[in-house]
Amino acid sequence: MKHLMKKHFKSFLVGLTFIFVLFSSLTAYAVTELTESTNLSTLDIYQFTLTQDNMEVLSQDASVEKDFIPANGGWKDSTVFSLRVDKNQTQQTFNSPIQLRFNNAGIVNGKVVDVYVTFHSIETHLVQRNADYQDPNKTLVPFLTVDENWGSKSIQIMDYIWPPHPNLTHDMHGTFALDTDVTAELRYQDGRPTDLKMVMLPSDIDVVYNALGREENFSIYDKDTALNKIVKNTSYALNETLAGNKTTWHPTRSTQGGSDEHNVSGFAVRSETNVIRFEFTTTAGSGGLFGFYTETPKAPVKQASKDKLPALAGESLNYTAKFTMPTPGKDVIGSLSSMQMIETLDDRLDFQSLTLQLDGRTLTQGSDYTLARDGQKVTVAINAKHLTSSNAGKEFTIIYKTKTNDNILQNRAPIENKVTQEIDNIPVSSEIVTTNVLYKKSYQFESGTQDKSLPQEVLNVLPQDQHDLENGLTVTPDSPKGNKRLVSTSEGNWVFQNYDKESDTIQNQDVLFTGIWNFQEYEKPRKEVFNKNNENIDNQEVKANDVLTYKITYKNTSDRELDVTITDELPKHTDYVHGSTLYDGFSNRRLTWRRRLAPEETVEVSFKVRVDQDVDGQILQSTAQVSTDLFSLETNRTNNPTAIKKYVLPETGGNGTLLYLLGGSIVTVGSALWLFVRNKRYRKFQ
Repeated sequence: MKHLMKKHFKSFLVGLTFIFVLFSSLTAYAVTELTESTNLSTLDIYQFTLTQDNMEVLSQDASVEKDFIPANGGWKDSTVFSLRVDKNQTQQTFNSPIQLRFNNAGIVNGKVVDVYVTFHSIETHLVQRNADYQDPNKTLVPFLTVDENWGSKSIQIMDYIWPPHPNLTHDMHGTFALDTDVTAELRYQDGRPTDLKMVMLPSDIDVVYNALGREENFSIYDKDTALNKIVKNTSYALNETLAGNKTTWHPTRSTQGGSDEHNVSGFAVRSETNVIRFEFTTTAGSGGLFGFYTETPKAPVKQASKDKLPALAGESLNYTAKFTMPTPGKDVIGSLSSMQMIETLDDRLDFQSLTLQLDGRTLTQGSDYTLARDGQKVTVAINAKHLTSSNAGKEFTIIYKTKTNDNILQNRAPIENKVTQEIDNIPVSSEIVTTNVLYKKSYQFESGTQDKSLPQEVLNVLPQDQHDLENGLTVTPDSPKGNKRLVSTSEGNWVFQNYDKESDTIQNQDVLFTGIWNFQEYEKPRKEVFNKNNENIDNQEVKANDVLTYKITYKNTSDRELDVTITDELPKHTDYVHGSTLYDGFSNRRLTWRRRLAPEETVEVSFKVRVDQDVDGQILQSTAQVSTDLFSLETNRTNNPTAIKKYVLPETGGNGTLLYLLGGSIVTVGSALWLFVRNKRYRKFQ
């Protein structure tokens, strides 16, 4: 019994392990792999243009040499990039040898696409010391050719130069083999995020291990996350191995001709993103052709049942969308794994129902398709039984029924809508269809002052657009928002003048009223200087000990209450007369006053100074500043010259002599007394 239980327990563990392994294998692999009859040699998807004409070298290592080979007979010209190798080394690694950009390589979804090709590293392997190796004049190993000889709009990763090149004699043939690490990337030229998925057709992988111990092969790292889909023909004969996270495809036999090169010794891959990183290995006499593609299925077509709507809730608006079933090998690389139609409704529309037809036949929800809703998003997923090659080119038609809701009462902008067909993971969107919500009255402002543009503060008082106006209605313009006809900015005031018309009639189009605003500079604060008789003495001469009164006057001509700060620095060669003003701050000879002024309110401040005793011909100059949180202004400058002193030599006889003698005596006696007291204090301390 115990033995039997033990046996059953072991069987249970084995079964559990098997289920775990099976589940893991099912969930770990995201890439879809198909083996089908699609002829990959006649694949007709969108190919990007990679030629010498649109090629740009972004970076080139010093170890790389670029050669141009002119046309020769039936061969077209070529550009070849080669490595300068050290013949004494059997293996060398060249890091970041080159990066290319192919400009204007294609236009997809109305956007220009550039293709970037980056060689991260190249390893060269010496496989035989042949005649080319022995030739001291041959020092280069080719690795990249760009021309139109082997294939069209593609690059060639080859360890030799294929077209005849009698003018180029320094390259080696059959001497070195290559291991290359390359990334190809699609980018929109305008810098917008690229939503394209890159497609490659690795092909002609057909050199089995030769006498030199080399084989051709192609590799991808992290295949199950880097790739989205792999399509193989039923005659596919490559052997696939996995080492760590590197998947490598190995040849099992030689092939000849385009059909076998693509179907037997090749396959098609779709990247999960706009980038594919791959490795390619040559054999010292082999190479591969690499073009870069993307799938461009036919975009769905969208129609709206109405081109205009009253701005009322409960109005019906239906959309008809037509989706074409892609053709494998033409629109996409292989049979479809999934197809969804995604409709995202404007928030002014409520979804009611839909009907779906295939080639004129109405389909049934559940058995033919599934319907899912997430907010305004409505998704229809087609059942796998309809994703067959027999339905290629047929048309799915969906009619979406909707009604307007209360949101339309607040939003009269045109209702825009598009639908997206998602084939596998490839989104393709329709053109946008528009339904106008009746007519509107709108506004624009223009500057009436030459060389002055309206600031945002003026544009902020544009009246609100009105969207619910009937045809034939006569309308008048509204005043600027908040009835604002004066708008203050940091530069000055903008004053509203008028609209371009007093009224207008809606005649099958919206009405636009244009308001004109003129610019006015702020009224500058004024500074004045007065004498003791309250006479304005600007530009007049003053004397030592004169008392001067300065007055600053400012009027708030803005559109709002202002916190005003007036500052004035005492003129040089003067002193403040204390008590002559009630200031809010006085520091470093700078007086400060603070006031809050209503629009059109005026403030005056004044203070007095006394001219210094020793002033001698200097000019007393003074300006004041008026600062607010909106702007700063400076007053005019006052100017007052001072008198120049006249110097007279003292008299040397008579009373003058007597005065000098008396003064000298006083100084002498004072000095003697000071010395006596000082010495007495010193002796006392001792």
